[in-house]
Amino acid sequence: MTTAACSSFAGLASVRFLLGVTEATISPGFVAVTGMWWTRQEQAGRSALWVSFLGVGSFVGTMLAYGIGHITGSLSPWKYIFLILGAMTVVWGVVFTIFVPDGPAKVTWLTEREKVVAVQRVAENQTGTGRSRTFVRAQVVEAAKDPAVIILGLISFVNAIASGGLAFGSLIIQGLGFSPLNTTLMNLPLSTVQVVTQLGAGFLSSKIKSSRLHVATVAMIPPIIGTCLINQLHADNKWGRLVGVWLLGSYPVGFMVILGLLSTNIAGSTKRSVASGWVFVCYCVGQIAGPQFFKSTEAPAYHSGIVAMLCGFILNLVLNQILRFIYVLENKKRDRMLEGKSEEEVKEMRREGEVLGFEDVTDKANGDLLAVGRNWEAGVVGAKED
Repeated sequence: MTTAACSSFAGLASVRFLLGVTEATISPGFVAVTGMWWTRQEQAGRSALWVSFLGVGSFVGTMLAYGIGHITGSLSPWKYIFLILGAMTVVWGVVFTIFVPDGPAKVTWLTEREKVVAVQRVAENQTGTGRSRTFVRAQVVEAAKDPAVIILGLISFVNAIASGGLAFGSLIIQGLGFSPLNTTLMNLPLSTVQVVTQLGAGFLSSKIKSSRLHVATVAMIPPIIGTCLINQLHADNKWGRLVGVWLLGSYPVGFMVILGLLSTNIAGSTKRSVASGWVFVCYCVGQIAGPQFFKSTEAPAYHSGIVAMLCGFILNLVLNQILRFIYVLENKKRDRMLEGKSEEEVKEMRREGEVLGFEDVTDKANGDLLAVGRNWEAGVVGAKED
């Protein structure tokens, strides 16, 4: 809300910096909450639901911006936007703080038995129950050496380059010949595509085992086509190029999948926190880098920016499959560890894994995760979701 009071670049930059600091906790917090409440089978759908509200928020925000654009008050229209949406955010933040509990064990609307059941459900993920607040240095080292964690960060970076570039989406649409207010309305289909693709991706991921990274890969195809349409169609073909802009709406699926994998495939409170921090730092760097490719000298075509987005989508697609290959190799390695084991030995390993599921143990340290492997598709808990 204080943005509306800014009258200089220095003031605006300071306020935006503080806004970034406070917003930085949102997605990591949602990842943590998702991991504390739901099993890995359920997390894909839950993540898709809350991530899809980015599109819902964009849709509602677009409608509000269009309506506010017609206000003829004493303030500039953009100031009304920050005042109204800022007030809504403050109110909802208070509601969220009061009513969202810090884990299943602390809720007031469950009986003691129901609390135990809720915690046991999450323990079956064998990624910890989120209760530990102890910093473990060994888990930091493990996270830094884990190639899957590194690639998750790289995927976040290339996805954010496109996201940072899409901040210029309104300028691209306006460059097609639409008025500023009509440009606002032309963003509605883009928001709709975001919601539909994210919910659809979440549904498919929850119904088809080990499909998340394949779904994320397919979701990169429409944006690749879209950037090609924007860049290659003649300038007079504004509707064809506009469809290209709308096709960009499926790219957030890639980031949604990353958030889900952070929750389901990484165990250990410190390791997960470090991995989440790495992913979101990469995301922020990508958000900074993306707009740099949109040069004012290239307006309204922004050729370099569109090409940068195209490269980001392609790299996202490739990195998805590299990450899946790593998970498949890990799962096959764990399959081999079961060879020669008797049924009783396997059951004992699973029992030990269930006990460790309550502790602050990493995915590599949990003996059950190391032993049970790729049987995830057969319904056995423990393998890396891919």
